Amino acid sequence: VIKETWRLHPPAPLLVPREVMSEFEINGYKIQPKTRLYVNVWAIGRDPDTWKDPEMFLPERFVDNNIDAKGQSFELLPFGGGR
Repeated sequence: VIKETWRLHPPAPLLVPREVMSEFEINGYKIQPKTRLYVNVWAIGRDPDTWKDPEMFLPERFVDNNIDAKGQSFELLPFGGGR
């Protein structure tokens, strides 16, 4: 129940911004050094490509599921992923 609550209502909808250290490309976009990036945890928790029925409160989706809330699973980042 707690993981599903965090998925739909993350304590921090946007994580602390990170600054890019070296140029890289993602989805065809070149990201330059010194660019600040924000992770939108709220949007990740409602992504229909990741979650079936993302707007529904379904705690059972985490039964027999290896997704943790410690930042190791990108699908669920209620407190960020650490450094």
